[in-house]
Amino acid sequence: MDRRPVEIHPLKSNHRPLLAVLAAALVLWAWVCVPTLLGDRTLYLRDVFLTHLPQKAFGAAELAAGRIPAFNPGWGLGQPFRGNPNALAFYPGNLFYLVLPFWSAFNLHYALHWLLALFALFALARGLGQGPAGALLAGITYAGSGWMLSALTFYNVLTVAAWWPLVMLGAVRGGRRGIALGGIACGLALLGGEPVTATLGLVPLLFVAISRHGWRRGVASAVAIGGVGLAVALPQVVATLRVLPQTVRGGLGMSAAQAADFTLHPLRFLELILPFPFGWPTYLGPRSIWAVSVLPSVPLFLSLYAGIVALWLGAAAARKHWGWALLALAGPLVALLAGLSGELLVSVSFGLFRFPEKFVLWLALALPILAGWGLERALGQGLGVWRRVAGIAGGLFLALACAVSLVGPILVAGVTRTLESGGALASGLPAAQQGMALALLQAQVASWRLALFLAGAALLLALLATRPRVPLHRQGALLVGLELLTLVQLFPLATTDETAPYAKPAPWVRRLGPGTAVHSSIRGVRSWNPDPQYDLPNGPHRPVDRFWAANLDPAPGVLHGLTYPLAPDLEGMHSLLFKPMLDVLPTLDWERRVHWLRSVGVQAVVRIEDPAAIDTPGLRRLDRAESLGVTTGLYAVVDPAPPVWWPERLLAVSTEDEALRQVTENPDPVRSGVVTVGGSPGYGRLPVHDPAGSVRLISSSPDRIEIETEGKGGLAVVRRAFQPLLVAREGGRVLATRPVNLNLLGVEVPAGHHRIVLEVSAWPETVAGGVALAALGMALFVLWRKETTAEPTGVAP
Repeated sequence: MDRRPVEIHPLKSNHRPLLAVLAAALVLWAWVCVPTLLGDRTLYLRDVFLTHLPQKAFGAAELAAGRIPAFNPGWGLGQPFRGNPNALAFYPGNLFYLVLPFWSAFNLHYALHWLLALFALFALARGLGQGPAGALLAGITYAGSGWMLSALTFYNVLTVAAWWPLVMLGAVRGGRRGIALGGIACGLALLGGEPVTATLGLVPLLFVAISRHGWRRGVASAVAIGGVGLAVALPQVVATLRVLPQTVRGGLGMSAAQAADFTLHPLRFLELILPFPFGWPTYLGPRSIWAVSVLPSVPLFLSLYAGIVALWLGAAAARKHWGWALLALAGPLVALLAGLSGELLVSVSFGLFRFPEKFVLWLALALPILAGWGLERALGQGLGVWRRVAGIAGGLFLALACAVSLVGPILVAGVTRTLESGGALASGLPAAQQGMALALLQAQVASWRLALFLAGAALLLALLATRPRVPLHRQGALLVGLELLTLVQLFPLATTDETAPYAKPAPWVRRLGPGTAVHSSIRGVRSWNPDPQYDLPNGPHRPVDRFWAANLDPAPGVLHGLTYPLAPDLEGMHSLLFKPMLDVLPTLDWERRVHWLRSVGVQAVVRIEDPAAIDTPGLRRLDRAESLGVTTGLYAVVDPAPPVWWPERLLAVSTEDEALRQVTENPDPVRSGVVTVGGSPGYGRLPVHDPAGSVRLISSSPDRIEIETEGKGGLAVVRRAFQPLLVAREGGRVLATRPVNLNLLGVEVPAGHHRIVLEVSAWPETVAGGVALAALGMALFVLWRKETTAEPTGVAP
């Protein structure tokens, strides 16, 4: 066995090689991020455009007007905003939107938190006792892992990922200053983060606290950090608790199928060794996903890969640091097992949790720390048998790369001959699909060959780098550099696009103008159209996103003033009564869909052209376009509902299901309002309604609507989602509100002339904001002030 004297910080005398590796990592970060900070390019994949850009565009405009509203009236007729964890309404980073152009501020969040993740994990590793080399390896592994690059598509998950190592560092340090540091970081994670991910982070937090300070003091420290964090994030907590019961997520909860979605497949453990064994999830064409039985859709976390060097070093440290090893193994194992029973997930989490892949957070945090400990061992007593493991595994991977190089061309040639001869493989396949199958095989052979070669070369070079004659400071830098090189394979996950196609209004956007309420049926959680048969180029996903943008997709339609009454509800944050409508619309023909379009005030709709449905009653075609082999049409909706109106008559129904059917079959949902009687308290009667009454809109903002009514009394309808938090007052009197047409806001108006204000109170969030500022100020004071007694050093877990 290779024995050397233990050196805790062997690199103090020469940091230059490590600094060179850090500089290389920062150059890679700048290569991706600097063009986005200049506003020339943008991240765009998945939730970046689908969820977060519309929310941040609205929030930036409202913040510039001096408001943080409770609701976003342009999204689902009033989806909760400041209580929505996807909106990050109270996060301090929102201030950048006041001083920077939108695209720069939007991408700055991703760039800064990606960078923060590296240095936060570095600080955690140093706090655990690792030297500069081990800590830098841990930071680079964390920031460059497939998990973290996947988090770049989730504005809020990335926030938790960036701050959570500092939450854990606070627990490691302990004492008042440690609790203050961890509490501030926890508060920022909760203000800007996804609550399920933060909740899962409690497990590693408790682990480091107990490992460092023992059960009693460790649990107390973790609870104190969580308490400070909740106090700092109190405005977000209060706002969420106020709206949650009236949302799909809080009122109904996730179904068992939704909860178990994104379950980790056992074959994905192969991704720990090879970055993309089943194809590139973010690409189109031959490089895209091919193993649909393993990845039937794009996974939540696009790759589990965290570098072959880090995996090797982490395995070498697992025996001594078995707690971290168990945490790392528990993540993917629980992600695999949790998806076996969606019913269990629903019952345990009260319907709030979904996506078992989120448990991979534990692996993402633990493996880099283990890798850092492995590097510390390499620079101390040596790796012993693990050097032989690197040699054997490296040789095996190179041998497999050679085998793929030899067998691949033979396999391709055989498939080519079969296709040309019209054998069983080719029968029934069009020529285009035959060519695609051959191109897919060629691309995957090349991908496997390259990945296996790089894995083998990296391990063999790591073996050479850890020879006794190599100076220790160079060994550390070489191993960190090799880890960085292996992570470069994940570059397809950091893809960006030019902002020009999105910053400039598309032709149909210019034709409709700001303020138009639209619905683009091309893309949806449940599509209204048959799956488009795109003629797609090979490469990144951006051509499809540009196609969606041209067809009035919310990204970037909201930036140009369009509103989306039928916006998709990806996170379960729409009002409870919106869900039945959104669920039924994909099942209807276009003639009955128009009834709902009119009811919620949609003025224009985009759909894939269907010759059999061009002359749909209630729709008037304005234009058509063709792109990527798909023809789409722009249609005006005839006589959509105005912002407020007075129905000529009211139709009473006894259940929400009956209301759903009535509106679906009602050709004029503006003239006739459907009102549910019975069920909820106060809804047991149909109000006396004057058909000759009138209502006029005086002013409207997200949280305050003022109307004027005249007549003998009845029900005025406001084109907003029914929300109990919107309270109607006339003078000092509170007026009853109730749902109309299943999910719109109706106000019971007395006889006479009245000026009525519907408003959301903000005093709970205001009080919570004062408490949060006080808690933050106290925590900063404690953090700034030195401890009067020395903090315990403890033993690194």
